[in-house]
Amino acid sequence: MEAAAIGLAVAFFTLAGCPCDGRPMISVILLLLWPLVFAAVVLKRWVWLAAAYLLVLGVLVRLGILQGWTGVPAAGVASDVLTVIQEALGVAVRGGNPYTHAFENSVPPGIQAFAYPPGSLLYYLPSYLLGNIRVMEVVAAGVVLAGLALAAGVMRSGWPVAVMGLYAAAPPLMTLSTDNSNDTSAGALLFAAALALLLAQRRASTRLLVLAGLLMGWALSFKIYVVPFWPFFVACLAAGRWTLDLSVGGRGSGRRVPAWLLYAAVSVGFVALVSLPYFLRAPMGFVRSMVIGPVNPLHPIGGWNVWALLYAWLQWDADIGLGAVLKAVGVSLMGVVTLAGLLAGVRRPSRALLFGALAWFAAMFFARWTSYAYFAGIAPVVLLIPFADRLAGLREEDPQRGQEGQDRGHAERAGADG
Repeated sequence: MEAAAIGLAVAFFTLAGCPCDGRPMISVILLLLWPLVFAAVVLKRWVWLAAAYLLVLGVLVRLGILQGWTGVPAAGVASDVLTVIQEALGVAVRGGNPYTHAFENSVPPGIQAFAYPPGSLLYYLPSYLLGNIRVMEVVAAGVVLAGLALAAGVMRSGWPVAVMGLYAAAPPLMTLSTDNSNDTSAGALLFAAALALLLAQRRASTRLLVLAGLLMGWALSFKIYVVPFWPFFVACLAAGRWTLDLSVGGRGSGRRVPAWLLYAAVSVGFVALVSLPYFLRAPMGFVRSMVIGPVNPLHPIGGWNVWALLYAWLQWDADIGLGAVLKAVGVSLMGVVTLAGLLAGVRRPSRALLFGALAWFAAMFFARWTSYAYFAGIAPVVLLIPFADRLAGLREEDPQRGQEGQDRGHAERAGADG
């Protein structure tokens, strides 16, 4: 109960501000109800009520900002990302190829490089057909909040609810789910993939493992910066020595498949399934969009990275000082961190998530342009790290014993499918 109460307090004092700051009326209504909810949670120990309140608050306030509900203008457009994706969907629906298209709505106009993998087109297609792709960012935030509530139920702990308070009400995360960027969805896909994998390990469930692989494949084919997590997820499964019997009808055939191999095959297979049609149709256009990018950089050095700090502090321009090498620095450091993490070992899921996040930050903090929007893509996974081992069924007090216990559970339930 204590942790759930903390989550409610974090949400209230994060969201409550000057009435003139442009918050929708729904936030006022929810904050006026807060004392009753807080009292009920503390007196009755209703952790579920705190989780439900924070889920409703996180979704409805975002919707109010996006749609311009009573008391605040509709959210403006601070990014061209979803506008470009919407144009790309229009091109694809008409039979064209977004990866060879010159975009009219990009900033600047005329860019002939679609920087988002084909999984993003699949993700936004239903909402495109319904006429509003921006609402998917609010849905994505709701998925993260619902996932944290599920984690609280699985763990029988209020601490994931405390984390819900931060995610539900943090102003930067609210802004990023309503400003026309797509990083909230990227973070939700990665979060869902990680949570499904943890629950698959906990229950030794083949179905959940396949679902986790599909979600990871979707995340990989949605935004490229998700890549650092994939090798650590595979390595964590390999370290667990979990094997599966894939025989039809559950009857053992004597042949067992390592869980990591199935997971890797499903995730890579999903990426190939959605990407190959576009690659085969225009190989150079696809590669240029995914790897090379536009001929001229779209942004100057800036954002949350080392190069922007050095320029502001010492007036040293990395574009001039490093030239073409600059682009390789972040990727190289990401590779070094990834290798170091794999050598250090990722038997525990928390270490897999942690090293994945460190590799991600290495790439971003040494990139030439690091928008704060990218943090919406990593926030849900960072918030999941403290609970990862318990969600996977490991004991916190003895790492080695916990992993061995998980291994025994996998062996005993290896043929289980649920």
